[in-house]
Amino acid sequence: MIKQILQKIPGGQNVQAFVGTSILIGLCAIPVFGKDTKTGHDLFSQEKPQAIVESESKLRKDYMDTKKEQQQQQ
Repeated sequence: MIKQILQKIPGGQNVQAFVGTSILIGLCAIPVFGKDTKTGHDLFSQEKPQAIVESESKLRKDYMDTKKEQQQQQ
């Protein structure tokens, strides 16, 4: 069935193999790019989860605010 579809593609055997391989790779990539998960929450993610990024920025802001207050008191 797949062979019949690929034979309808104009071009030589190399072109047909390229198109078939490209389609196969594209179909395999659908679950990777079509997932609906937050950043940092999947198994192999190297990104920090959004909650951690927000808490770190809040802690950094609080630290800077307290540091400014201490400088103003001196």
